[in-house]
Amino acid sequence: MPVESRPRRAAEAVSVLAGPAMRGPLQDLLRSRGLRLQRWEHLRSHHRPGGAVSALYRVQCRRTGPGPATDAALTLHLGATTGDVAADAAPAGPDVAPARIAGLDLRLWFHPHDPVLRSLPWATDAGAVAKDVFGAGGPARLSLVAYRPLRRAVVRARHLDDEAYLKLLPREQLPALRRRHRLLEGSGVPAPRLLPGASAPVSEAVILSALPGTSLFRLLVEDAAAVRPEVLLDLLEALPSGALDLPLRRSWADRAVDYAGAAAAALPRERDSIFDLAGGIRDVVESAPAGPLVPVHGDFHEGNLLLSGGRVTGLLDIDGLGPGRRVDDLACLLGHLAVLAAANPSRPQLGQALADFRRVFEDAADPAALNARAAGVVLTLVSGARAANGRSRTQNAGIRLAAAQRLLRAADR
Repeated sequence: MPVESRPRRAAEAVSVLAGPAMRGPLQDLLRSRGLRLQRWEHLRSHHRPGGAVSALYRVQCRRTGPGPATDAALTLHLGATTGDVAADAAPAGPDVAPARIAGLDLRLWFHPHDPVLRSLPWATDAGAVAKDVFGAGGPARLSLVAYRPLRRAVVRARHLDDEAYLKLLPREQLPALRRRHRLLEGSGVPAPRLLPGASAPVSEAVILSALPGTSLFRLLVEDAAAVRPEVLLDLLEALPSGALDLPLRRSWADRAVDYAGAAAAALPRERDSIFDLAGGIRDVVESAPAGPLVPVHGDFHEGNLLLSGGRVTGLLDIDGLGPGRRVDDLACLLGHLAVLAAANPSRPQLGQALADFRRVFEDAADPAALNARAAGVVLTLVSGARAANGRSRTQNAGIRLAAAQRLLRAADR
């Protein structure tokens, strides 16, 4: 498929997966289990730039056939993807079923039977987790912290006073994640420790320790002045030099044109302005000095930082740890702050935090590179916007796009 047609094809997939035509494939999958669809709801879609579009649904259904169970209402979650998961999934059947709609080849499944994250059924079984992680009788208390179909899931598990996090990735990515956690152990960086588990029966999950502290996001909302941006610069300086031996990954801003396609799928009417934005980001990224290669976190934002008493007590989600440019870590946080401030105009402390962090970060990195790369980060967030705060998904996506455009203008100051 020509490169220029991919964003349009992705936009079609996003529209179909969120549209009324999905009733048929969902109904067929339920019928294969003796269930009759009553109501269904598209929860969210995930678009991987240059790759598959996946979606999650909540359905209400009833059992068919004779017997008292016929009247029992069930609420289930189903997944669907345009990706080819045949190599990783079980053969088409009760867990993974093929479908074709509007020219799209789909694979559908019953959550939690993700065809790539094969440990998800185990990680969402309260009795199994209590036994295999805590070595105790069940059940554990479980909550799904994050889930991107076919890509990653994080489950928080608690049993009495013990707590752990179960991180699930595609099988081939787990050794690299374990290597990163071992690298940070003993470095002074407060990252989660690898836990062995009592008798974990699966190899497709990493068990991590819980860490104390309050998320930077909550601190910014409640008392932004209590957070000093300099503390975060000190944390980045403490990343171990051994991270330079890990594979180099392209930054968010380096992939601006790829992410423009995903953003255009979410906001098709803004396609031209989105690709203009991506071109402007690319121009500044190629011309403004980015600084030397140093150890970087790779996804340095307010949701991955815990603090207590003004100091960092937790650095989370270290999947991107490796060599990179310090400006990209700073831009990642700055971009997320720009979105928070734009989406919450009734919280002026967030706008003040954005100004304060920008001032400190512009002293630590080239201002043009910082702001343009922050614009690139925000561009990656457009396609993931959801309905919230009384606004539709499209409205929140537009807020993010406008925030990215303001950041790029700041790069030209």
